[in-house]
Amino acid sequence: MEAPLKQVLEQLGDLQGISDEIDKMEMLRREALKELDAITERLEAARSVLEDREEKHHAIDIERRKKELQLREEKERHQRIKGRVGEVKTSREYQAVIAETSSVKQAINQAEEGLLADMEALEGATNELKKAKENVAGIEAEEAEAKAKYDKVCAETEEGISNGRTREREILNQMPPAIVSQYDLIRSRCGGVAVAEAKDEACTACFMKIPPQRYIEVLRANKVHQCPNCYRILIPPRG
Repeated sequence: MEAPLKQVLEQLGDLQGISDEIDKMEMLRREALKELDAITERLEAARSVLEDREEKHHAIDIERRKKELQLREEKERHQRIKGRVGEVKTSREYQAVIAETSSVKQAINQAEEGLLADMEALEGATNELKKAKENVAGIEAEEAEAKAKYDKVCAETEEGISNGRTREREILNQMPPAIVSQYDLIRSRCGGVAVAEAKDEACTACFMKIPPQRYIEVLRANKVHQCPNCYRILIPPRG
C-alpha cells in the first residue's frame, strides 16, 4: 500500500535536506582536494625548476673543473719552459723560448679569466640552486599540510555521508517508484536540487511567483506540483 501523498511530500523534503547535507560535505572534500591538487601542481613545477638548476650548476661546475685542469697544465708547461732557459745556447733557441713563454703566459691569462668567469657563474648558479631547493621544501611543507587537511575532512565527513546515503535509500525504498524516477530526473537536471518549498506564493529555489490557484493546491498537499518556472517539485513550507 502506497503512503499518503502528504507523507510522500514530507519524504521528498527529507530527501532534499539529506541531499543538501551530503552535497555540503562532498563540497568540503572537493575544495580540500582542489587546494591539494593546486599545491601538488605547484610542487611539480618547482621540482622541474630545481632539476634545471641542478643541471645548470653541474654543467658550470664541469666547465670550472676543465678550466682548473687547463690552468694547471699551462702553469706546468710554463715551469718546463723556464727550466729550459739555462739550456739555451743560441740566439734562435732563445727567441723560440721567448715566443713559447709569451704563448703560455697568454694561455694562462685566458685560462684564469675563463676560470674566474666560471667561478662567478657557479656562485650565481649555487644561489639559484639554493633558492630552488628552499622553494621546493616550502611547497612540500604546504602539500603535507594540505594533505593532512584533506584527510581530516574526509575522516570527519565519512560517517555523515555514509549515514546520509543509508537514510536516502531507506526513504527512497518507501516511496512510489514513479515519484522516485521523477525526483531523480529533476535532481539530475537542476543541479542536485529537485525539491523546493513554496513560501509566500513563490518557489524558494528560483524565487519566481507561483500562480495563486497552484499555490493553494501545493499547500493542500493532495497532488504533486512542479514550479512552472524551474520545474522542481513544490512542497508546503516545513517547520
